[in-house]
Amino acid sequence: MTRFSALADAYQSGNERFLEQGGALNRVLVEAPFYPRVSDNKTATLTRPRHLAVRFPYMQINRRDMVSWLIFDLDHANPSIWEDSGLPAPNLIVQNRKSRGAHLYYAIKPVCTSLEARTKPIDYMKSIYSAMATKLKADIDFHSGPVAKTPGHPWWATTELHNHEYELGQLADYVDLPLLSPWAKNPNIDLVSHSRHCIMFEWLRHYAYSIVKHEQAQGTFEGFTRMLEAFAHNKNSFYGLGFCQNLSQSSLKATVKSVARWTWERYTGSGRCHRGVMRLDPALPLEERKRLSALRTHEQRRKATEAKIRATVRHLQREGVAVTQAAISRFSKLARQTIANYAAVITEALKPTSISFLKPLKEILLRPKTVKYGVHQVTGFSQKRQTAEHGVEGCFKHVPDVPPKFQAPLPDD
Repeated sequence: MTRFSALADAYQSGNERFLEQGGALNRVLVEAPFYPRVSDNKTATLTRPRHLAVRFPYMQINRRDMVSWLIFDLDHANPSIWEDSGLPAPNLIVQNRKSRGAHLYYAIKPVCTSLEARTKPIDYMKSIYSAMATKLKADIDFHSGPVAKTPGHPWWATTELHNHEYELGQLADYVDLPLLSPWAKNPNIDLVSHSRHCIMFEWLRHYAYSIVKHEQAQGTFEGFTRMLEAFAHNKNSFYGLGFCQNLSQSSLKATVKSVARWTWERYTGSGRCHRGVMRLDPALPLEERKRLSALRTHEQRRKATEAKIRATVRHLQREGVAVTQAAISRFSKLARQTIANYAAVITEALKPTSISFLKPLKEILLRPKTVKYGVHQVTGFSQKRQTAEHGVEGCFKHVPDVPPKFQAPLPDD
């Protein structure tokens, strides 16, 4: 079938705007897969030629290994939030006539996502999508489909604003891209694949980590909890993972409550970064906050080095190895120059542990030993016999007034 006949067939379906050359709807048809997935619900289990796919309310918009549209799923009833958030205008707004939820379509220069494609453009696109989704209060996990509301279908109210094709750099100018942490982690579902509750917990907590800072700055705890509830509700589909049923609403509610409260009150960022752990006043100058942070970091490193040196000294003593700076450096993997700066710590660690009595031993042993709430005090048989034979003073005639110091055995680490 020729391209002309395909467009003519689309015209017969009543979508005249698909024929307008250079229009946004025409781009949807041209950039779509040749046999996209379609359906009258979100499952999209059918495949049809693209000139017939536009007749279905749900359609696969982007190709398998090529992203030509950034599509944002808005669960709220404010499709004009892009204007309130200072973002550029989308090409298409496809809105549900009843729930008022909408899909926003942004046409971009196609980005290849196949296995042979470069990683950096894909990561750049994902960062832009996440930042824009946060501003639009859209579903971050939607990721442009693959199935979305078909523009121009009679079920939806479709608004075409313009036909401009954005470059990723143009969209990046409107958002603050997050710095990707090299130690950032994703949910490890393989370790908890046996439990629906554990899988939901992993999904939910990582999603909460990604939005809690924004909600603390611009939202409320109630709004944060509602976002987690919506996320958990959308993720509660375990049939595809091999389970016989989904989680109950009571289980979802309990998990959301637990994750929301802990994340809102205690989450500070990555386990290695601890960003914001000092809770410094944002009104302080940036240089002052940097100075205080550097002092804290230096103190933490100093304590860690001291603890490592003490542990190494005890280890060398147990092994019978001479405690020298070279030996400490060899076992602790610290530089000789660093160990030389902690000579006082080494000297302190080499001192034998001593026990000193604050009172004479006689006074301590002669002190009456009482038991709280005790009715009777029973004297031991051996102590009673020794006291009767030698007297109280005779029991302690060989005990010096000041006990000698003795070296205690080294602790086992």
